[in-house]
Amino acid sequence: MASLDLSSFPEELLERILEQCVISPFSQAPRPSWHRPSSPSSDVVPVRGRVSLLLVSKTFLRICTPLFYNTIHITSANQVRQLLSNALRPNPSLARSIRRLILPGVWAEAAELLQMCSANLKTLDLTLDVPQLSLAVQGNMRDLDAEEFCEALKDVKALTHIVIRKPGNVYLTQPKPRYVLFEVAKAMNGWNDLEHATLSFRLSDDSGATTARYTANAQASQAQQGPITALTQALSTRPKLHTLSTILPSVWNESILRISVNPSLERIVLADGVGGGREPSFEHTSSPASKGDAQCSARDLYAAPVAATMPPGPPLEGNHGIHSTGLFFVQAKKHPRLCELIRAGTSIIRTRAQTMAGARVPLHVLPMAHGSTMGQAALPVAGPSSRRASASSSSRARPGQLSSPSSSSTTSSGRRYTCASSSRRT
Repeated sequence: MASLDLSSFPEELLERILEQCVISPFSQAPRPSWHRPSSPSSDVVPVRGRVSLLLVSKTFLRICTPLFYNTIHITSANQVRQLLSNALRPNPSLARSIRRLILPGVWAEAAELLQMCSANLKTLDLTLDVPQLSLAVQGNMRDLDAEEFCEALKDVKALTHIVIRKPGNVYLTQPKPRYVLFEVAKAMNGWNDLEHATLSFRLSDDSGATTARYTANAQASQAQQGPITALTQALSTRPKLHTLSTILPSVWNESILRISVNPSLERIVLADGVGGGREPSFEHTSSPASKGDAQCSARDLYAAPVAATMPPGPPLEGNHGIHSTGLFFVQAKKHPRLCELIRAGTSIIRTRAQTMAGARVPLHVLPMAHGSTMGQAALPVAGPSSRRASASSSSRARPGQLSSPSSSSTTSSGRRYTCASSSRRT
């Protein structure tokens, strides 16, 4: 019997086989906390095994090259520069093969990458970061990275899945995260093919907040809606949105309720937000001293880590289930449409009542009174219940018979044992 040759397979079947080996997974394998990569731009998962298939033959190279660029994991701004200079700028056709892009920060270099792959990009995983200004930087600061990146978001039209993450040390009261969320909400109005939105942080209601708009050419404060309100309003109007994934809010707010009015929405996946993560390396450089209105890029400042926002598994699966006893569910039960969507996408753990009726307490675990023996425990505090239990125990004892420690009314263990036995007989 002749041996099978993989190269003799039909090219359509061969492509399906090779894509299981070449395409990078959406979530990379976790590393231990003590592990540090050899260089800031090195991948967490080695690509040696995936690259080796491109060296087999010309046929494998032609088939596997688009698959190799299907999912791009970025760990630093320097890696984006190397990707652009070494691969995408000499061969712009490779950028059209990018379908999923994972960015752990908002950088100006990523803006050019977004523009090159905007035609066929389907999934964008974005992590909000914030520049930490040094004490020498004073006055209003323009973040050139955020401005260029958000300008490139307008060119993305074919997006079907958006993932937005927020580290624990990034707050929505800071200018850069607010500006990025505003621009994402504005660009989302053109994403008519959006089907799945994942917001990997707790949504808060900022509909009544008056905030200052972070813009490139205006420094004065402008009263307007909050970024979460703008984002939820954009999600509530997407015609193909069927799944919303987010973290269960600690208290009730109407952010998720505003999204639930979308008639195309089929399920809401709520997770508890508990999970591990990894921390990519970032470039840390000191920023020069400046006064007045400074124009400096966030690459010159400290970029916030994203350890808490990059789980080892798929984002917000919600497989473990959540409890329905929190403050959020108390108010959510008043909205039938919201409850229907949560039940369709979230596993709810039902709580059961736990009682101690009829439980036996061993004698040796009870506190011993001063001068008491093993057969006589400490006397309980006198009260109506103890007097009734003592009377019932005395009435059941026959004349001339000594009561045992287990049925004596003078011991706490005796009273519990007698009551438990009588309840079983009845």
